[in-house]
Amino acid sequence: MTPENFEFVTANQNKIMAAMDNKDWPELERFMQTTGKHLTLFKLGLEFFNRYGKEGVARFLTTYPDKKVFLDLKLHDIPNTVAKAILALEGLNLSFLTIHLTGGRQMIREARRAMQTALPECQLLGVSFLTSLGEADFDELFGLEFDNHELKHLAFSRLLRLAHEEKVDGVVCSPSELDLLAQLRRDHGHSYYPVTPGIRFAEEIASGITHDQKRVMSPQDALALGARYLVMGRSL
Repeated sequence: MTPENFEFVTANQNKIMAAMDNKDWPELERFMQTTGKHLTLFKLGLEFFNRYGKEGVARFLTTYPDKKVFLDLKLHDIPNTVAKAILALEGLNLSFLTIHLTGGRQMIREARRAMQTALPECQLLGVSFLTSLGEADFDELFGLEFDNHELKHLAFSRLLRLAHEEKVDGVVCSPSELDLLAQLRRDHGHSYYPVTPGIRFAEEIASGITHDQKRVMSPQDALALGARYLVMGRSL
């Protein structure tokens, strides 16, 4: 990370969710002693959870009590299974938890109900479409030509309306959809805030270093378009 990028990161420490997904515990500790000590929010994803489990999340929270945890499990199953999965997280002082909005209204509703019981202080984030999906994927999966703005608007507006109606706190979307999300929030009074993965520094994008993410943007541009939180991993 360049000195300029490091300065940006520290200046926006309360807006950046640092992804710990691809780090084992010794790597995580080294990161926390350097860049991590300047940040507040940390994303522990499926890879971390499968390796260390609920106990690993509790260990992180105990070891770093001044930090907040975003548990990014992207739950997507039948409503009862999702609810029970959330209830099993009881006792963890989580700040954010993700589910897939495409799980449908009843799944979202059951997730919300379970969180009120097990994680009352945690905010529910709904994942829209993964940043790894490109134009060909949308065509193959949904029959959507994503250079067609009307179809794109329709696909996202339905998901975002559902998120609003079911009182989801935040919506996870790629930076490419931030302008559309802002429009829908403005026009229809939707109450959620945007959480944005697919963030790479400008020089990484110029060099094509985006790994498996296809819809990417610089952190400066994403914040300018209204992102509240930026999810950043390898770039840090």
